[in-house]
Amino acid sequence: MRTCIISLVNVWLLAVAAEAEVRVFVQEAGGAAWIKYECTAGEKIRAFALDVSVDRGQIIGISDFFVGPSSAATRGYGIFPAAFRDHVAATVTSGTSANWGVSGYNPLAAVADAPADTLAGLGSGGVTLEFGALWNPALPAAAPAASGTLCALQLSRGAYVRVAANASRGGVLASPDGNVVTPVLVGAAVGPLPEIAVEQPVGTDLTDGGSRDFGTVAMGSDSSLSFTIRNTGSADLTGLVITKDGSTPADFTITSAPVSPVSGPNGTTTFTVRFTPAATGSRGAVIHIANNDSDENPFDLTLSGTGITAFDGWMTAAGVPPEQAGPAQTPQGDGVPNLLKFAFNMDPTKPDVRELTVGADGTAGLPGGAMVGGVLRIEFLRRQALTHPGLTYLAEFSPNLATWVDLTYLAMVTPIDGTWERVVVDDPYPWLFGRYGRVKVVQAP
Repeated sequence: MRTCIISLVNVWLLAVAAEAEVRVFVQEAGGAAWIKYECTAGEKIRAFALDVSVDRGQIIGISDFFVGPSSAATRGYGIFPAAFRDHVAATVTSGTSANWGVSGYNPLAAVADAPADTLAGLGSGGVTLEFGALWNPALPAAAPAASGTLCALQLSRGAYVRVAANASRGGVLASPDGNVVTPVLVGAAVGPLPEIAVEQPVGTDLTDGGSRDFGTVAMGSDSSLSFTIRNTGSADLTGLVITKDGSTPADFTITSAPVSPVSGPNGTTTFTVRFTPAATGSRGAVIHIANNDSDENPFDLTLSGTGITAFDGWMTAAGVPPEQAGPAQTPQGDGVPNLLKFAFNMDPTKPDVRELTVGADGTAGLPGGAMVGGVLRIEFLRRQALTHPGLTYLAEFSPNLATWVDLTYLAMVTPIDGTWERVVVDDPYPWLFGRYGRVKVVQAP
């Protein structure tokens, strides 16, 4: 991830002659990129061409050209946009506009004069600038200063600006005494930009297109992760809107959204994602964070998680070894399978002593039956279907232990808490006919 701060990188132009140095560099100020130069050891710039490009946004204006007086006696100097192609002169302005009135001086080079390697110009990501100084060394007063500004670039958005020499348009700087200075690379600067960084946990950067795994979560349960959006740039980060798609996007819910703008550098906002598996197996979604970072919009993250049955999650949490955790297994030797212990909130690590309780009413372990008002009543606690899908309780009755009829639809249900509910089912047939009852628990595959 690129870290954008206002910075300055200067690369010295190397000279063939000793002590012949000209430095060209870029500075950001007032939202514009200013191309500047410095000469040393008595050098005076004579002629060169620069390719200026940006890696985001566009160059939409150029102003404050480096322009000196020009006459038949003194000649002059100036910087020429070498390839503005189809752009009209009205798009070019200057802080020294009086100099445009000099006879024979035109800041726009003809398109026919542009070699094939010149950049496209305004409205694109690059422009070629040609500098010419025709002053007479015998008239030093007409020479350009030893340092100054060549021009300023207006950008559609702050940009990382690169400057390099364009050889076909000259590519050399000649000093008054004939020494030649050949530029190989000039300089770069970063303008004010927003820069998005997403962290999870705080301090751990995620890459655009990266991923985060919620791990294994039991159905009926959920897991949440908090993400931090940090603006490491120097302009406000705005437009933060999260959308999602992918294989199972409904399993991933944005429970708190980020707030923009986020000031830079180092301002933050957060958002939270909750994973609630609707089925077992691999689950996934992709979230897209819209923003105004020019090269990471949207910022994409792949979210994943694995859904397991509530039973499997319960057994894992209880610490039952996998080889003993099957639904039909009875690792405690008490004849009560693991699935029944889960269904009735018994301890899977201990033998059934029917002393466990759940809920405020003190109801214990396995279901019970009793004669009430001349009918057989079965009473038990069950896990609520909304929190433990896939688990079915059947209250069945039989006159002969051979044929069983499910009468769960007659149940009277009373919620106890967010997980448990009390179920009471009365057999509608009088006991004198001979009745048997049982609770059957079925787990969906």
